[in-house]
Amino acid sequence: MNDPVDVVVIGGGAAGLMCALTAGQRGRRVRVIEHANRVGKKILMSGGGRCNFTNTGTTAAHFISANPHFCKSALARFKPAQFIDMVERHGIGYH
Repeated sequence: MNDPVDVVVIGGGAAGLMCALTAGQRGRRVRVIEHANRVGKKILMSGGGRCNFTNTGTTAAHFISANPHFCKSALARFKPAQFIDMVERHGIGYH
């Protein structure tokens, strides 16, 4: 646990794991800190136990923010179809 790291991600939920994955792909040494006994545990509980991982019909109109352009930028940079492609590349089954 004393190995040097470049990035510490607090929380092993969906957003934290995605952040850790992206940092790792960029060559960073990553440590994820999660209080539950297992990272990703809450992801499995979403979607009625069927691991709800994306929403293909979401738009910027579904978000409320002090900066209304932030969600437009975020949604444009990583689309739900890209997430589904990533899941399929890793051989993760879904329906």
